Amino acid sequence: MRRSAGLSSILDTIGGTPLVRLTRCAPVNGADLWLKLEYRNPTGSMKDRMALAMIEGAESEGALTQGDTVVEYTGGSTGPALALVCRAKGYRCLIVIADCFSEERFLLMRALGADLDVVRSVEGRPRVTAQDIHNMVARAAELAAPPGHYATDQFNNPYPIAHHREHLAREIWEQTEGRVTAFCHGLGTAGSLMGVSEALKPRGVFIQAHEPAGSAAITGGAAGSFAIQGWGGFVMPHWDAQRVDHTEPVEDHDALAMTLRLSQEEGIFAGISTGANVVGAHRLADRLGPEAVIVTLAVDTGFKYMSVPPYIDL
Repeated sequence: MRRSAGLSSILDTIGGTPLVRLTRCAPVNGADLWLKLEYRNPTGSMKDRMALAMIEGAESEGALTQGDTVVEYTGGSTGPALALVCRAKGYRCLIVIADCFSEERFLLMRALGADLDVVRSVEGRPRVTAQDIHNMVARAAELAAPPGHYATDQFNNPYPIAHHREHLAREIWEQTEGRVTAFCHGLGTAGSLMGVSEALKPRGVFIQAHEPAGSAAITGGAAGSFAIQGWGGFVMPHWDAQRVDHTEPVEDHDALAMTLRLSQEEGIFAGISTGANVVGAHRLADRLGPEAVIVTLAVDTGFKYMSVPPYIDL
């Protein structure tokens, strides 16, 4: 991404995140595991990339004018990311979110100037269900209907896949000097996994998806609740099985335990989906062997999770 001594906008700081090799939380068989620190983006999340792609895509097709309201459903980090991009570009941001998600997200979105429409959840904080996501999607569609409102609709938006293919995947390839043999990542919208797969799978890179074991729709599990905020728990529109070599369900307790390990053993203070990604990467290392060079993502910062396990239990 763009880098210079003086940047013209906060949006110029999105991307170009560092890649760090894990040592104490590395696979026991000696495989290399690299973690791309996406929490170094300005709102502390990789979703800054997606938000920028969606807004600039809408601008390119003439769908947005100054003063318009951008409407999105989110329980993960898309809300703060869209709030940042919208305010930097002069749009109002209206976020639909269920009350099961962490309080830090609500505070951050409001601090960045977003207006919130809060939907009652099925089980309450911190348990998320696929039905919560569906309810948010339906409510956002209602709010986006009036003139002057634009729905970014992240589950169906086409722009992030191309953006991740051209930027995130290129960064991974260049930072590993072409040594990467596998990439794994959790499924929220599936846009980042699909974009990276488009670029790296043709180069022989093994692609593994992660989904919550508590609602493992892709691998045939029953619908249910889970603690890995930001993941979907259902088959999302961007999902394309042809671009993925394996899908791995990850259990809440394993994700929470690894999240804490990363913080206390590696100094990597990240969210629950990052712990889940590393759990999946360890299983991938077992599958591929000690010669594997695996990349996964530190999706967002642990500061968004201080009110939920594992950090609230400390």
